[in-house]
Amino acid sequence: MKSLYKELFNEITLPNGVVLNDRLGVAPMTTYSGNKDGTVSDEELTYYHRRAGLGSLYITACIAVSENGIAFPNQFIGFDDSVLPRLKQLAKEMKTKGSKAILQMQHGGRQGQPELIKANETVAPSAVGEAGKPTPRELTEEEIYAIIEDFGATTKRAIEAGFDGVEIHGANTYLLQQFVSKVTNQREDQWGGSLVNRMRFPLAVLKKVQDTVAKYADEQFIIGYRLSPEENNEKSTGYTIEETKILVEELVQRGIHYIHVSLIEFKKTPKGAEQGDSIVRILADQINGRTAFVAVGSIKTPEDAVTALEEGADIVVIGRQALIDPEWTDKVRQGKEQDIHPAITQHMVGKLDIPQNMWNLITSYGMIKIAEK
Repeated sequence: MKSLYKELFNEITLPNGVVLNDRLGVAPMTTYSGNKDGTVSDEELTYYHRRAGLGSLYITACIAVSENGIAFPNQFIGFDDSVLPRLKQLAKEMKTKGSKAILQMQHGGRQGQPELIKANETVAPSAVGEAGKPTPRELTEEEIYAIIEDFGATTKRAIEAGFDGVEIHGANTYLLQQFVSKVTNQREDQWGGSLVNRMRFPLAVLKKVQDTVAKYADEQFIIGYRLSPEENNEKSTGYTIEETKILVEELVQRGIHYIHVSLIEFKKTPKGAEQGDSIVRILADQINGRTAFVAVGSIKTPEDAVTALEEGADIVVIGRQALIDPEWTDKVRQGKEQDIHPAITQHMVGKLDIPQNMWNLITSYGMIKIAEK
């Protein structure tokens, strides 16, 4: 191994004492490939097993915690005990090479798909529509508390299934982010208005998850939180990196074990700031070593991973590159980084254990292109 890459394989200890063997991980990526009943499919088990050696922090695609929060066709679900046997198999496959298996939990909110939901409607903090999608129904306070309970119930199932931790999905315009945003949260009760009120829902979810872990697991069970650092729209009323720093502070103060920033590009600077510190550097400075900081975003080469660490991340997770080259980490460890595949070529098609539905989507939408050579 080149000395330049050795820091990628340094241990890191999370705030709860769990030791990760390296600074690498696998980003959560939606497979669109679960069984019709919401259980994990055989294709998914094979997919996860193939990528088990990529890093110590191995995060699943997002699992729906509530029936009214399903956001994708063939998304797997966490709101019914019937899914437990297959979840146990998933956790087992993910841990075959020593990784910590993390179950990412999500509610789609207004990003849900009505045709996949029994009530044939989506719900959200407020009845704020979006172009091309049905206007969601505003959640009642009783329903808000029920969803908080759903996050706890899915956490309990994750514990029973043998996962090493859970990640609360507060990013990518799903329900928790919808509450934080004053664009999508226009409530006038305790759940809306000021930033303190808008943060109340995600922090209540965290408290429920922590209470569930305290009751059913031990202190080695990991709790992470994924966030989008800025509002993903063109409106000036969207939340900013400064508000995200306040949320980050609340998460740190409440004992989160890691914070995972969702980015397309890990070098990105805040909106309107073409020069200056990156978002990763800004949040790393805010966290200041008090919890582990996980970054993602166009990390393709080991040089990219090292640069992300230098930028302030403690752990880097790879997404598309994990699809392209499931042996990425082994090649770096063995000093064979020149053999890393930068793209999927024709002769690799059908040999990467990517579920068919997932393959169809990532290729048809140009997320991954097939190179000629």
